[in-house]
Order: sequence, then C-alpha cells, then structure tokens
Amino acid sequence: MDKETKELKKENKKLKKEIEDLKRVLKTDPLTGLQNKESFKEHLEDACQRTMWITEHKDRRKQKDQFSLIIIDIDDFKKYNDQFGHIKGDELLKKTANLLEKSVRKFDVVSRWGGEEFAIILRNIKEDQAEKRAKSIIEKARKKLPITLSAGLIHSSPEHTPEKIFEKADKLLYKAKNQGKNQVVI
Repeated sequence: MDKETKELKKENKKLKKEIEDLKRVLKTDPLTGLQNKESFKEHLEDACQRTMWITEHKDRRKQKDQFSLIIIDIDDFKKYNDQFGHIKGDELLKKTANLLEKSVRKFDVVSRWGGEEFAIILRNIKEDQAEKRAKSIIEKARKKLPITLSAGLIHSSPEHTPEKIFEKADKLLYKAKNQGKNQVVI
C-alpha cells in the first residue's frame, strides 16, 4: 500500500468515528444524557411495529414481545425551579434521569421527552410487572428525591400506533395529576 492510500484509510476511519459521535449527540438529551425525544419516537415506532408483526405471525413465534409505555412528569417542577433556581432544577432533572435509568433493565428505553417529562418503554413485560415497576419508580422518587412523580402507564396492543399509545399514556398521566399527583394511573 502506498503512503497516499494509507493516509486516505486513516482519514476515512477518523471521519466514520466522527459521524458515529455526531449520531450519538443527535439522539441524546444534552442535560441528562438520556435518549432525546426524536430518538424515543424511533424506539416507540419500532416497538409498535414489532408488536403488530409478532401478533400477525403468532404461529411462528411463542414470544409475544409486548411492551408498556410510561409517561412520567415531575410534580410541581415549576415551583421547585422558582424556589431553588434553575441550576438546582437542572440538578433535579439529572437526578431524576439517573433514578429512572437505575429503575429499569438495560434493554428498556428511558428518555427525556421534554421539560420535566420523561418516557419509558418497558420491553417484553407483562402488564402486572409493568405496573409494579411503575409504582416502584414513584416510590423510589418519593424516598430519594425532594419531589414526587406522577405517571401514566399503558400496555401495548397490536392496534396501537405510536401516536395513539403515547396519547393514551399522556391522558393517564394527566389523570394522575388531576387525582392528586404522586401516583401511577393505568
């Protein structure tokens, strides 16, 4: 190999690494390090498609591959921010993100949807297990953070589009808020 070819290969390798780094940055929330909204939408689309495909081909597969979606909101975050300042508010968002990541399995998806709202896909999980996990998250937050969380939880079904399942989970979240906060509504 001549010197020019070696240089081109070296430059090509460097560019590939930079592209991968940029892709990672584009899919990550800069404050919390969680997946961002756009990345989460891709995961939700994939999860819905898998559930539909497996249902259509259930004779080929024993696994159901259903998932649950949890939408979580920090209760009274604006008050917290107003009382303690935006730096403390950002710290709280980071601590909440950390608690959420530690509360799920490695193959589940945790994202910051926006503001003080988070979304989680619990993969390959039964409804009762998802409910226990969501309630456990609320309880851990109550014990470890200076705030409480509210959540809406919905289990997937083959007819759910990403938009439909998210909308339903979001409505359940607001029901949790309206019923007194610090709880999961299913």
